[in-house]
Amino acid sequence: QHGIGKSAEANHTKPASFSQFLGNLLVVPMDGSPWVGFKAIAQEMGRRGHRVTVVMPETTIRMGPGKHYDTLTYPVPYDKTYIDSVMSKHKDIMKKSSQPFMEKIKKRFTQFQAISDFLHITAEKLLFNASIISHLAQQEFDAVLTDPMVPTGSLIARKLGELLCLPTVNLLRGIPCHLDMKSAGCPSPPSYVPRFFTGYTDKMSFKERLINTLVRQAEVRMLFLIFFQTITSLYLNRSDFTLDFPRPLMPNIVLVGGINCNVKHPLPPVRLYEF
Repeated sequence: QHGIGKSAEANHTKPASFSQFLGNLLVVPMDGSPWVGFKAIAQEMGRRGHRVTVVMPETTIRMGPGKHYDTLTYPVPYDKTYIDSVMSKHKDIMKKSSQPFMEKIKKRFTQFQAISDFLHITAEKLLFNASIISHLAQQEFDAVLTDPMVPTGSLIARKLGELLCLPTVNLLRGIPCHLDMKSAGCPSPPSYVPRFFTGYTDKMSFKERLINTLVRQAEVRMLFLIFFQTITSLYLNRSDFTLDFPRPLMPNIVLVGGINCNVKHPLPPVRLYEF
């Protein structure tokens, strides 16, 4: 089931002053504060004559219809009361307090886990909604605007592309574990780039730099555990310790080296002789 909401200007006409090209844009946004940026872009693209479709759950934090874009909604297994409860706890935890540092981290870790579960459920209900995906596949979109914080939009872009992934435009504040910075090769040394929650500046003492480094490592591990544990079940690594130097592996990594090689004739049996 899905709901299609048509804007007041569903049949867009091209203003004379705009480009000859009018695209068909799919928007898979993040709820909450990121929606402000997504709505601004969707509104402006629609105002310029492009066809814009925004996909959103039936129950949201702040997403809703607009004048210059269409909406496509899908059902989710939670109501407004649940969302308000999660966001209320999040606001309380984010407020400054005199609690010990580790106590703050523990509470925020728990809350991030709750938010991660919320995001995962929302993404799952869209990705496994056959009628929604089928409807989107018929719309012939030219590109997808999304937030890579949750890979829903990227997965849909890949699914809707006939041969290649649809062009994807990412609107983001950041990705857990700083994967956006790492993928772009951006340096972020802990010697002068303070980590979130520490309250440090770029002028740190040796002790503060040490703490900042430790927080960075803990932050990466915790955020990876929270946001990616549900979407990373198993790695089949095409390698083998006869080729690479032995190293520790996590339980969800299985070496399958040689699986991509041609099957050769077996070696002849070895005969053992006694002298």
